[in-house]
Amino acid sequence: GKQKTRVTIDYSKCEPCKAGTCMGVCPQGIFEIDTNKKPQIINDSECTLCRICEDLCPTKAITISQK
Repeated sequence: GKQKTRVTIDYSKCEPCKAGTCMGVCPQGIFEIDTNKKPQIINDSECTLCRICEDLCPTKAITISQK
């Protein structure tokens, strides 16, 4: 079956980074920039748990948990 993935962005830690790091590194492209220049998750069912975004987020605002 499909495992449920939860990608959480802690917006209190998320500084709109000029690089848009999570959007740039996600191989599945699950992040999209919203109107406040912050990422929003558009399709976390596509997440493969590679954790690149979690590792590379400069402010450690992203957490990935497997449910």
